[in-house]
Amino acid sequence: MSDLEEQFDHKDLHLKARREALGIVAGQLGITLLISAVGFLISGARASISALMGGGIGTVSSLYMAVSIFRLGADAEPDKILKGLYRGEFLKLALIVVLFGLVLTTIEVSFGPMLGCFAATLLVYWVALLRSPI
Repeated sequence: MSDLEEQFDHKDLHLKARREALGIVAGQLGITLLISAVGFLISGARASISALMGGGIGTVSSLYMAVSIFRLGADAEPDKILKGLYRGEFLKLALIVVLFGLVLTTIEVSFGPMLGCFAATLLVYWVALLRSPI
């Protein structure tokens, strides 16, 4: 395989992985909205808003991580990619802590729907990774 062909393979794989990551975020957003709507129908506005907050935290943190990972191109140096991955994961966890702290101190939430919907976004992430061909 020539260098040019290998370069195109890396770029193609990078684009596929980025598309997959954004698809996971879209799935997390979808499940968040679905759970929030069902929560509204079953238990009312408080459950719905709580689910929206929990799922929103999971979705926003995944979006941050996807943007963080893929801001470097396919031809970036491996050590820069790895450093960005570690930094992104640390900041993602910090973002989750800050957002949960903000929600818990400013909004009266129902813990079950909030944590359940957050957990559902994690489940979407893991199911997508298990099914991913990449």
